[in-house]
Amino acid sequence: MYPTLESMGINSFENIEKYTLRYEGGFDVLKIYYRREKGSLLPKSKKFKFGRATRTVLADGGLQQYREVSEPSLVVLRAVDELGRLLGQEFEDKLTKEDLIKELDHLERVVANKVAELKEKIEKLS
Repeated sequence: MYPTLESMGINSFENIEKYTLRYEGGFDVLKIYYRREKGSLLPKSKKFKFGRATRTVLADGGLQQYREVSEPSLVVLRAVDELGRLLGQEFEDKLTKEDLIKELDHLERVVANKVAELKEKIEKLS
């Protein structure tokens, strides 16, 4: 029924709550969130990274100038299509201020944890 999602290792379709798709560091990042009971040991989300295909296209017909264009992977396009059908919605790439603040807070925590980890490793070497 959802061959692309199944090939990605996703089986519990009924527990999918939402998904996000963003471009990060040259990759399309698809994150799928699940509904989980409190205390569940199963992951609340799964993240998938997809490389982009690049191709050279003629930018201006008269001057023979070319430029590289990156395109999303067919796998990510199919996965997003299947998720849209599964959730009964079209994917909307509308960011709200709250979404950006949450993402920034998460990034700050990740960076702070990584800095602390590196400082600890440096201390062990001294």
